[in-house]
Parts: sequence; structure tokens; C-alpha cells
Amino acid sequence: MSSSSTVQQLNFVIQQLNIYVAIIIFTTGIIGGLLNIIIFTSLKTFRQTSCGFYLTTTSLFNIGQALFALSTRILDSGFAINLTNVSWSCKLRTFLSQSCVLLSLTSMSLATIDQFVSMTSYRHWSSLRTARRHVLISCCVWCCHGIFAILYWDTPSGICTTASNSSYRRYLSYFYTPVLLGCLPIVIMLIFSILSFYNIRTLASHHVNIVRLSHERQLTAMALFQIAFIVFASIPYTIYTIYDLNTINTNPEDIARHRLIGTVCVLLYYEHFASSFYIFCCVSKRFRKQLIYVLFKIHLNWIKKVPNKLNNNQIAPSLEMASTVEVDRVPIVNDSIHVA
Repeated sequence: MSSSSTVQQLNFVIQQLNIYVAIIIFTTGIIGGLLNIIIFTSLKTFRQTSCGFYLTTTSLFNIGQALFALSTRILDSGFAINLTNVSWSCKLRTFLSQSCVLLSLTSMSLATIDQFVSMTSYRHWSSLRTARRHVLISCCVWCCHGIFAILYWDTPSGICTTASNSSYRRYLSYFYTPVLLGCLPIVIMLIFSILSFYNIRTLASHHVNIVRLSHERQLTAMALFQIAFIVFASIPYTIYTIYDLNTINTNPEDIARHRLIGTVCVLLYYEHFASSFYIFCCVSKRFRKQLIYVLFKIHLNWIKKVPNKLNNNQIAPSLEMASTVEVDRVPIVNDSIHVA
């Protein structure tokens, strides 16, 4: 088999992955993220707790990651529609995707820390007001961080990239990818999830409210399995990205092979932003019951009541008009009798 035919086959496989697998990840990610937000905002169990607020914001930023990063990848690598070949779109896409991924990882890390704190003597730090402050501060910090993406990313040859010999590229290679996207959030999540698991076992041995214990167990189990998948999905992507940023290939066949490996790693990394809802459903029986309750008991009943409300609104004006007509008719009748 010639080198050119091998390259063509590899490029075809890459294109198919970026079309079918990426679209599945995109679709399931958007649906799962929206369902997470609906559940976390509909139930008082989550809506009025700081951990529930962190999980809601994580789902929101996961949706943003799919919309701003994965969608453009599908269009570019799958359908050859490059929306980032202009300077402003390249900078905007990089700014939004970096901000969303960092805010998602930060919110998930804060959720695990909050879950641990809520089961200690420092429980007063686990409040909805504190959670909102933390998320607001995180938004400010990572939006400021995104300014560097606006400054250093560009399209010198119609390709959205950074200068190969710039200090910013070295920052991406040695700090942003391995630390901010890799080691730091993973270590934080692992440490505080293990500590939360230990605390929940300690609470079980004491006389603790059964409702609170069940809620804490649910959140801890959901966080542990979600973090396990984040670790599984992040390590290959981190290793490949560091390798790709520091390697220059000139052989077309080697380039195609590396692109195929990179595509698999990147799609696996995107999957962890799209999988939280499905992981929660698999590991938590209570979450599945909450999903059914929210969709069918709350929102479906509300939808069924909408036509009745519309009919009541239509009947009410009719009754009001009828009563007005009757009131208007009475004086006329009296006048006619009086004249007669």
C-alpha cells in the first residue's frame, strides 16, 4: 500500500470520527446538560444547596464547551467548513472555549471541596451565598486569563494557531495543558472526593438524620464516578497535547497517524463534558427517581395545565362581557317601562 493511499484512508477515518462520533457527543452533551440543569433547579434538594449550585454551573459551562468548541470542530474537521479562518472568530472561539473548560473544571473542583466541607465542623462555609461568590470570582479570573488568547491566537495562514516560538506557546505546553487542564483539577477532585467518602462512612456510624445521610451519599457517589471518568478522559488528551505542541513532523503519513491519535484523544476529552448526566443516572438510583419525578410529576403536569389555563382565560373575558351586556340591558328595560 502506497503512502498516499494510507494518508487518504487515515484522513477518511478522521473525518468520519469528527462527523459521527463528535455529533453523538455534541447531541448527548447538550441534552444531558439541559436535563442536569432542569433537575438541579427544579428540586429544592439541589436548588438551595451550594453543591447543587456548583453542579448547575458545571452543566452550564459544559454546554458552553460543546457549543463553542466542539461544534466548530465538527464543522471544520468533519464538513470542511472553517469558521475560525478569520482573526476575530479564531480569537473569540479560543477565548470562549478556554473560559468554559476552565470554569467547568473549577466548578466541579469547588463542588468536591464543598461536599467535603459540608461534612466537617466548618460546615458554615458551605453556603449558597459563598458558592455564588466563588463562581463569580472564578468567572472574573478565567475571563482575564482569556485575554491572552485574544492577544496571541491568530490566523497567519488561514489556520487558527499561535506562533511556534512564542512564550505563550510554551505557557500552553508547560502550564496550561498539564497543570490547569490536567494535574491541578484532577488532584483536587481526587483528594476531596476521597475525604468526602471517608467522612460519609464516619457519618453513617453516628446518629445522623437519614435524609441528610442519603443526600450526602448520593452527591459523594455521583462526584466520585464523575471524577473517575474525568481522570480517564483527561490523561490521554494531556499527554497528546504536550507532545503535539513540542513536536514538528514533516512526513505526511506520520502527520496523519498523529492526527488520528489526536482526534481520538480530543473526542474522549470532550466526552467527559458530555457524560455527567448519564454517569449520574447510572450510579444513583435516587437521581433516576428524581429525574422521573421532575419530568413527569412537575413539568409534564405543568404542561398539561397550560391548555386549561388558556381556556379559563378565554372563558373569563366572555363571562365578563356577558355580565356587562346584561347590566347595560337592565336600564334600557326600566326606561322603556317608565316611558310607557
